[in-house]
Amino acid sequence: MDKLKPSFANLLENQKFSDCHILVGNESFNCHKLILSSASEFYERMFLSDFQESKTAEFRLNDVSPDTLRVFLDYVYTYNFEKLKTNPNEMILNLFECGSKWLVESITADCEAVLKERAPQMSIGNLVETFQVAHNAEHKAIIKTVTFHLRRLAGGMKCYDSLFLTSDAFEEYIRICDDKIPEEDRFKMIEAYVTINGLIDVETADSGVNGTILDEFKILKDDDKPGSSKEISVVENKAAVSLPDKNCIESSAGDNKDIKLKKLHLTYVKTLLNYIHFEQMGKTTFYNVVGKSRLLTYEEKFEKMFLTK
Repeated sequence: MDKLKPSFANLLENQKFSDCHILVGNESFNCHKLILSSASEFYERMFLSDFQESKTAEFRLNDVSPDTLRVFLDYVYTYNFEKLKTNPNEMILNLFECGSKWLVESITADCEAVLKERAPQMSIGNLVETFQVAHNAEHKAIIKTVTFHLRRLAGGMKCYDSLFLTSDAFEEYIRICDDKIPEEDRFKMIEAYVTINGLIDVETADSGVNGTILDEFKILKDDDKPGSSKEISVVENKAAVSLPDKNCIESSAGDNKDIKLKKLHLTYVKTLLNYIHFEQMGKTTFYNVVGKSRLLTYEEKFEKMFLTK
């Protein structure tokens, strides 16, 4: 296979005998069905489908950038691991995601090897990003490796990047930083996260649905940021359809959806707060942090206060 690498690379470069076009953005890549389908079950299914694309030999991909596809193609045509390792972390993560989505075990395994090798030298931001990508792919081995190095950095886990994790990843992040970050700081992280990601109702004062963004983070809510907890923002509309007026139906459906959404958000916030060990806080700290927060009701604060030192 090693002796054939230059030949396959030449096929890609010179586009000899290409029989399909992969369209990404404004760019077109001339490829070979046999090579792509041999590397990926995803491409095999796409080429064998009855869709119009399979007849025209033009296939558009919307979930990848031209640069990422270019590196991906270079890999599946040559399987050059040493060349793969020269890519920056961001590209390795992009390729790992492609391998996971497109069922290319070889590139997924090679990217895993690169990420594990680099993890000890990664910054906290890179570790958090890798943590998220591994969660997206439900890749336990990478999650385990990244978790070890996140915990090794201890206090650094209280960082800006963690606030844009998806809901399931952030919950796991809060769990794994147990005993590495003071409880009051974990509480502040939760408060900042639910505020930034719109999981609280700022109009409600004493029902555990308001909060304050951490001054330490110095950030504003930005709906365009990645990881905005879309998992807990999607609520299936099961409103009744027997109302006599269309406007009433739409109004009722909207209200019903809003109620379900708020309940879902509140349940998630309470789940996060269950990870906090209030008994490890001093009374003064509790008053200054939890006491001034609106994530808990007055009754809940009173109950938790008796647990403090």
